[in-house]
Amino acid sequence: MNKKLSSSSIIKTIIIILIVIASVGLFAYILISAFKPLKEVMTKAKFFPQEPTFNNFIKLFTSTSSNKNFPRYLANSLLVSLCAALATCTICSLAAYGFSRHNYFGKKALLNSMLFLYVFPTVILLAPLYKMFSSVGLVDNYLSLIITYVGLTTPFCTWILVSFFDRIPKSLEEAAHVDGAGSFTTLTRILIPVATPGLIMVLSYSYITAWGEYMFASILLRSNVNRTITQSLVDFAADQYIDWGSLLAGSVIVLIPVIAMFIPVAKNFIKGFTAGAVKE
Repeated sequence: MNKKLSSSSIIKTIIIILIVIASVGLFAYILISAFKPLKEVMTKAKFFPQEPTFNNFIKLFTSTSSNKNFPRYLANSLLVSLCAALATCTICSLAAYGFSRHNYFGKKALLNSMLFLYVFPTVILLAPLYKMFSSVGLVDNYLSLIITYVGLTTPFCTWILVSFFDRIPKSLEEAAHVDGAGSFTTLTRILIPVATPGLIMVLSYSYITAWGEYMFASILLRSNVNRTITQSLVDFAADQYIDWGSLLAGSVIVLIPVIAMFIPVAKNFIKGFTAGAVKE
């Protein structure tokens, strides 16, 4: 039994190590190649650059035109992602509080159905969303993209945040009610400060989702001036020529915020995810 368990653990460990190496190795290759001159990228002579240069990043931020303006696209993505993350965090806080502190018929089924929504591929929403936003004049408007991202992330983030609220003793709320605090005051001054790790996780997850999304952005945002950073990367891969230097440098710019935000909240993310399935 121990031998089987040991062998199983070794196999799992090897698989995990291989996945980590592949993931880190891919990012390392993109990062290192971004500092290579074009001739070294094309020849693929050596892994590390022989003549390191920042020209790819300089060109990315200085070579702007009516069709290519990376700094503007970066600002657009920051605006959309931040607004979507704040809206998601606000809505999820209210929804999770209702699920955690109030009992009503169908509560458990409704909560579980939120995860069931992710069984369906999001691509089936493209046509309905485009038609809906087109009918109200929101195509090529940041608001349509923000609403879409909030809708995509709210169910999962609410489900996660409920587990954080469930861990907060109800005695804290009862003491606040005795002092005359209402439900909203209790939520904003008692529950939310205590559940800050969960809120940070929700904020990070929704921001990362909006930051790296391409499919809905490419459909809902049509004009060049409103494009996001993920859309701009496509411009560097034309039919006849691929600007590898700018493409690699842009990819690094896209990846850095994702990694920087995910690593600090990874522990809380796993804790919140497992809390929903395990009764303590």
